[in-house]
Amino acid sequence: MKPNKITVALPVIAGSFFAATWDFPDIPTVAPKQEQFARSSTDPPVPARGKMGQDLFLAIDHRDTNAVKNLLKQGADPNSRNGLEFTPLFIAAASYQPDVLKALLESGAKVDANSPYGTALTFASISGNLMAAKELISRGADVNVFRRDGITPLMMAANAGNPELTSELLKNKAKVDTKDDSGRTALSFAARAGHLEVGRRLIVAGTNLENTDADGNTALMDAAMTGRTDFVNLLLENKANVNATDNAGRTPLMLAASYGDFPDVVKALIDAGANAKAADKSGRTAAAMATVRGYTKTAALLGKPSAAELAKAGKTPSARQSVASSLQALQRSMVDFTANAKCISCHHEGLGRMATAEAKDHGIQIDMKVAQTLQGRTVGAIGFMEGMNKQALVDPEAMKQLPLIEINEVSTGTGWFMAGMAASHDPATNATAAMAEVLGRQQNNNGYWGFSLPRAPMQSSPFTYTALAIRTLTTYGGKENAKTNADRISKAKEWMIKTPAKTSDDLAFRLLGLKWAGASSAELKSAAKELLAAQLGDGGWAQMANMPADAYATGQALYALSVSGQLPTKDPAFQKGIGYLVRTQDADGSWFVNKRAIPANNYFHAGFSHGESEFSSFNGTCWALMALLQTVSGK
Repeated sequence: MKPNKITVALPVIAGSFFAATWDFPDIPTVAPKQEQFARSSTDPPVPARGKMGQDLFLAIDHRDTNAVKNLLKQGADPNSRNGLEFTPLFIAAASYQPDVLKALLESGAKVDANSPYGTALTFASISGNLMAAKELISRGADVNVFRRDGITPLMMAANAGNPELTSELLKNKAKVDTKDDSGRTALSFAARAGHLEVGRRLIVAGTNLENTDADGNTALMDAAMTGRTDFVNLLLENKANVNATDNAGRTPLMLAASYGDFPDVVKALIDAGANAKAADKSGRTAAAMATVRGYTKTAALLGKPSAAELAKAGKTPSARQSVASSLQALQRSMVDFTANAKCISCHHEGLGRMATAEAKDHGIQIDMKVAQTLQGRTVGAIGFMEGMNKQALVDPEAMKQLPLIEINEVSTGTGWFMAGMAASHDPATNATAAMAEVLGRQQNNNGYWGFSLPRAPMQSSPFTYTALAIRTLTTYGGKENAKTNADRISKAKEWMIKTPAKTSDDLAFRLLGLKWAGASSAELKSAAKELLAAQLGDGGWAQMANMPADAYATGQALYALSVSGQLPTKDPAFQKGIGYLVRTQDADGSWFVNKRAIPANNYFHAGFSHGESEFSSFNGTCWALMALLQTVSGK
């Protein structure tokens, strides 16, 4: 049965220019803090409204300045709105296109046009675009504008790590201690990301070092738990409270000892007077947490905990126990997400469905009510899009009008969406065939499927979307397109083999993509060897070379190695990875994965742990669960 309204949540903003990425675009069902918008994100998103608006957005996404200018001369509306309520000025401001920005402003683009995601200045600050910000401010842009979740341009600049932009906003009277809906100030954003010079400038501007967010975290806690040694030292030099406690009674020292092997951070905290014997509300000490989690360098600094301390820190769970608790946490969050989000999140629900389907396939009991709800939402969305997709396949103009194609977001949304369907064994239909064929036609001439907006880590690698496209075409491509899809997959396989892989997503999804493409055993063995070589000494994998291991990269790597048939689960390397996962899991079943994504989408709490990092932690927990399931069976 098709619902009357359903929103397919797709990512936002074009331009492969971001150093970091975004989270989820879903808009919570709460009233905006500022103006009530004439039209919020649509059900589903629609092509741009306003004369030649879709063409204007497409020209900006393609970075075609001449086309933009010609369209404006022909009367294109510079205040068009796409399905996410962006105006063309938003995209130009974020994507470092100064000539386009100027042309839009000279044609009457409204400087402070607002949306659920902020204004053009918000978007310039997201990517740290100082030049665009200066231009907008000179034309009267409000530096203290805040979007639905309370985030301001200063917070965005702090997250982006641009000191000059931070100073420019402060010079123009940006309020340094404005709090977002989660209680965070700009200093919180800078601390979590480790942007030292931004932190210095915020401190000079008089920011409150002891501000606490909704979880009771201070900036020192944010910096400590993410291993930002220099930022920790900066805050300590400015007399930040080294023994402050969060809502769970944890100090910066406890958080540092719980979420990574950060001996330099721990030493700095101890030297500044951190109480190494303090315990949180559950009786856990920093020494005990470091010991049970295998953070050996940190544990050596903190000393040997007593038997009583170790008992309160909890025993390392078995893989089966870890599976049970993580599955419960994920399904609970899925219920909250579907209850509070107006839309389907292709990323969130796609990976969530992959994880729960993997559990079911291994004979683990799942909450079928949750599974059926998610399947119903998926089937409804596919059905709703069927007519649009079929029309797009026979009419180039209709293809150009597909929702959010103007910001290059067909491949990304469809890829995760249909990967969840394939994992859940959803049947192929005429509607899925049409959607798969639309996806197929987005293939780049070089053989890969890409995107304009990076949102690390889920949307940061073309290997990811090439692999997901292969999975979609092999599962839902339709018999009538079998020859065409075989050619597409062959071209994609060749691209994956020839293209160097750098990040954990590159390595893992190259292996998965080759498996789904039917690669030879030699090709799979070569890809697996490179992925296995990236394993760290603690058994985990890191998302990037300059990062510590985490559950996201580790779970993803182990899952890829297992399902590709390239590493037996009893192999010592696989068991070492499983050991890393089970000892670093939190008691509530989750794993903490620090948010790397640009906070461009309105945050809302969806029933998972770790505050602003809950969606990255949800994703990491999904991958960790799928890896652990390779060693567990309920059958």
